[in-house]
Amino acid sequence: MSTATVRRPKKATKALEAKLDRIRAGHPIRTLDLFAGCGGLSLGFHAAGFELSASIEFDPLAARSHARNFFNDEHGPHGKAHDITVVNPQDIVDEFDLGKTAASCIDVIVGGPPCQAFARVGRAKLREIDDHPTAFKNDARGNLYLRYLAYVKELQPLALLIENVPDMMNYGGHNIAEEVSEVLDGLGYVASYSLLNSARLRRATEAGSDVPDWLR
Repeated sequence: MSTATVRRPKKATKALEAKLDRIRAGHPIRTLDLFAGCGGLSLGFHAAGFELSASIEFDPLAARSHARNFFNDEHGPHGKAHDITVVNPQDIVDEFDLGKTAASCIDVIVGGPPCQAFARVGRAKLREIDDHPTAFKNDARGNLYLRYLAYVKELQPLALLIENVPDMMNYGGHNIAEEVSEVLDGLGYVASYSLLNSARLRRATEAGSDVPDWLR
């Protein structure tokens, strides 16, 4: 499952216009990767010409790997693990010297919140650990998408992408993807979500088939 969004023009603010003017002037698109891991999404956006400004990753080894992969310095500030549940957007802006205000310094946010609570395999593992049929509902990682949305609200990116497993659309009977889309719509974005088969998408793109513009 992927959710891709762009901001509606009618919601334009001074910060939004400044970001658009900056990109029109030829400056790189500044990107923040949340729940970055070693950098799968970062790699794709980097290859597409986006500038990776910073990332947030909880696991220390993954954070160091990401820093080595994209900033060539695993022992510097980019190699430090961050807990997104306690670190606020302005903290990241200040730590990495990204700009004066949170709303002015990031153009695009990407990320895939942890999927263990959503994925069927992850749910089975959680049931084994907790010995309860709905143990996955008690996994705090199932609510981390809310922190993603909090970052979107404060950083006000021009566009964003969320990646997760298909079972996100049926989390104990609740469609998280639909909820995310509704929240983003309320924040002034045009939001949609789709199930993607990456192998088929690659073949279709290489063949020049009719692939949506936001996937190119």
